[in-house]
Amino acid sequence: MLGIVLQGILRDGVATWMPSYITEVYNLKNTISILSGVVLPIFGIICINFTSLLYRKKLKNPLTCAGTIFGIGAVAALMLILIFGKSAALSVVFAAILTGSMHGVNLILICMIPIYYKKYGLVSTVSGTLNACTYVGSALSAYGIALITEKLDWSYTLLSWFITAVLGMILCFSLIKKWKGFEQNT
Repeated sequence: MLGIVLQGILRDGVATWMPSYITEVYNLKNTISILSGVVLPIFGIICINFTSLLYRKKLKNPLTCAGTIFGIGAVAALMLILIFGKSAALSVVFAAILTGSMHGVNLILICMIPIYYKKYGLVSTVSGTLNACTYVGSALSAYGIALITEKLDWSYTLLSWFITAVLGMILCFSLIKKWKGFEQNT
């Protein structure tokens, strides 16, 4: 559930705040900045397809797959930090990779994990509960990102995105063995 909260923070937080980031850091007009938000969901579709393929063909353990995708998001967030203030276009690209990877994590943790609860008749309950965790993360990001940016600045916001992605990766990877035990018992 915590991994999904972290995913919600990043997916919805980056998508919500990216136009403001582009406007404030690169001094671009609001109309141009808002257009940057169009790229994020389009790239999300590509990332969902990539994640699905990765899960079916290579990383069949959902936590291994989700941890790997969180890692891709962490690299994208790190790149945002490294190019801070230097390139609006690259910032949009790396933000698209970050949010797209979180769409992939969402697919794995919310759509693939509940299937394992079929034997217990809990697929819908688990799916709904996990999906609710996304919106907890979304709500936290709406206020949290505003607070960080207002009290500090955008560089700290980018750092918080990187830390959030790394925490998601560590969390998923740390639970792989426990998941394998659960997986074998279902």
